[in-house]
Formats: sequence, C-alpha cells, structure tokens
Amino acid sequence: MTPETALADPLAKRLLGSALDRLDRSRPEDRTNAVRIPIDVNTAPEIFNAETIADREIAWHVIDVLADAGIGTLAYRRAARHGAREDRQPVFEISATPANEDRLRVFYGRPRPGQKYSEAWRGLVQSSDLSGEAKTVIAALPFIIPGRSAEEVFQRLISIRDHHDRWENRYLREVSSRAFWGLSKVLDNRADLIAALLDLEECPYPAQPIHLSVYFAGTFSWMLFIENRTTFERAMRDAGAALREQRPSPYDGAALIYSSGFMGAAGRIRKSLGSRVFYCLDSISNATEIQAFNAALYSKIDVNAAFWGDLDHAGMAILSSLRANFPSAQAWQPGYAPMLARLDAGEGHAPEEAKKAGQKPIVSTGCSFADDVLIPALAKHGRFMDQE
Repeated sequence: MTPETALADPLAKRLLGSALDRLDRSRPEDRTNAVRIPIDVNTAPEIFNAETIADREIAWHVIDVLADAGIGTLAYRRAARHGAREDRQPVFEISATPANEDRLRVFYGRPRPGQKYSEAWRGLVQSSDLSGEAKTVIAALPFIIPGRSAEEVFQRLISIRDHHDRWENRYLREVSSRAFWGLSKVLDNRADLIAALLDLEECPYPAQPIHLSVYFAGTFSWMLFIENRTTFERAMRDAGAALREQRPSPYDGAALIYSSGFMGAAGRIRKSLGSRVFYCLDSISNATEIQAFNAALYSKIDVNAAFWGDLDHAGMAILSSLRANFPSAQAWQPGYAPMLARLDAGEGHAPEEAKKAGQKPIVSTGCSFADDVLIPALAKHGRFMDQE
C-alpha cells in the first residue's frame, strides 16, 4: 500500500480530516507541534468494530503506512502489557508543520480557511433554520470553494434540502455536481454532514457502486477474483481458447472477475446497490450463466471462490479481506504456484523497487495455502512478484 493509497482510505480520511478540522478551528498562535487524534470506536470503527481479525489488521496497516510516510506518529497511552494495540488507548499524532499540513490540504482539497471566512460561515449556520445537531456539525467544518464566498457556498449547501425529493436516487457525486456549480467532489467524505443537514440517520445518497468485469469460463460453478487488468485479459484469452479447443483448463467453470485491487474485497460488493457487473460475453462465454452468477453474488450464502493477485503483502491483505465476504475463498494455487517457483529461484523484486516499501506483512489470512506457504515465502525472501 502506497502513502497515497493509505491517504485515500476512509479511515485515514476520517482521522486526518479530524486533524484538519481542529487546525481550521484553532488560531495559529494556539497550535502545537502535533495534533493528537485518539484512535477509538468513533474515529476508527474499522478497527474497533471489525468483523474479522484480518479486517482489523488491514485498518492498522493503513495507519502504519501513514506513520512510515512521516504524516504522523502512533503513540499509546497505556503500556504494552495491557494487551492488543487497540486496547492500549492509541493516539495518532499528526505533525502540524506547515509542510505536512500543506501536503494533507492539497491531497484532500482543504485550503486554509481565512478567519473572516470561518466567522462568516459560523454566522450563516447559526442564523439558519437548521436543527441544533446540524448546526453543530456544519459549523465545525466550513465548505471552502476557491473564488466563492461563504454565503454562496452555504446557500448551495442548504439547497440540497429543497431538491432532496428530486435527488433522492442520485449518487453523492451527482448531488455535489448539481449543488456546487458542477463540482462533483465537494461532498466526498461528508456523508455524515449531509445526514445531519437532512436530519436523517444516514446519508441517503450512496457512493458510486463498485464495477466488476466478469467472464464465464464455461458453466458457472465458482468465482476467481483477479487483481490486475492485464492478467484478467490474459485469463479470458486462455480460458476462451481452451473452451474453443474443448480441452481442460484450470479456469473451467470459473466466473473470472476483475475488481481492481481492494475494491473486490469491499463489503458492499455483495449488495445489489453496492456493485454493478459488466459481462464480457462472446461466442464462448455464455450469457445463460448470468442469472446463476447474480443469484450467487447477491446472496448471503458462502460461494466457492479464489483470489489471484500480486505475490506481496497487499495481495495477501486483499485475500484476507475478501474472505469477509466469501469465507471459503482461497489463494488460487494454479496462479500462485508458478510465481512462487520464480521467487524461490531467486527472481522477484525488492519492495523499494516497486514503491511498495510501505506494505506491512499480514500475519494470517485464514487460507492454509497462503498462511503456510505464501506468507512464509515472502518473509523468507524479502521480495515480491507482480502477477503479470
């Protein structure tokens, strides 16, 4: 996981967004060298409410990558004898140096608010007819759009209430674009604020669904999630050739699925509103399998599934996370075995050569082949192998 990938993670956005919120509300003379954000059930539900140990470790990995990148320091208010990391009252101390603050503001599109803008924003919020809870939430986080006054931006925000009945089936970025002069990303990471604005428990506008590309290698009976697009294209070609020549292949019966890295492991993948499937059909890949595939994907039953991706720590983390959605998912041995052989033969690359130095080892995935063979091999050799 790269620092940029970690910064884009919802957990990082929440922690670092809280730090920027605090900086926005403070006067320059009141600032210290670091902003301390507690890592608790409110700021890090991915850790404290994790469904699996693997999910918790992935969340901790995000924080570790941020620390390794110099964005902050992980500290604990209780000694190690008190148990696991989350039990030791962890705190993430974000450096408030101008360089680090600028880095975060540029990445999240959060320019420094001027004092007059912040005061004007709070005044507009407090004099509005918003509920008390909404005022508390919205006043604390001004919407800043370069070139626009606080009154202009606030009125556009309030307009969402007036249009909600017509926009209730829109995605969050569509609402943002319609409300804020065609700017689609203004409401990114502000779902809680929109919920408060509308006096609802949850934001009614969903994030865009995950896109899945699917190719059927014969009669559907299992799923193979493939991390990288090039390998997905090669797998489709090889599976199609085997079907045309009527010879067996390791892909027989698979729904080959390209889901772009961690996206395939997201919890909403098995919800009809959380993912959208695009079928790669030809004279070989039969459309008659679509109904059976949809029934399996959008259900709560376990499905025979496998994962094949890069032979690195992130790949193992994806597998671990995928198993939260598909408990029986395994590392796909026909794909990983040749990669492992090359690694054992002295090939592979150092993490630094592929900008993967920030990846943290994962202890276990729950898959015996990954835990007993692949993860020990990564530890032994200290090198990675890309899937392609």
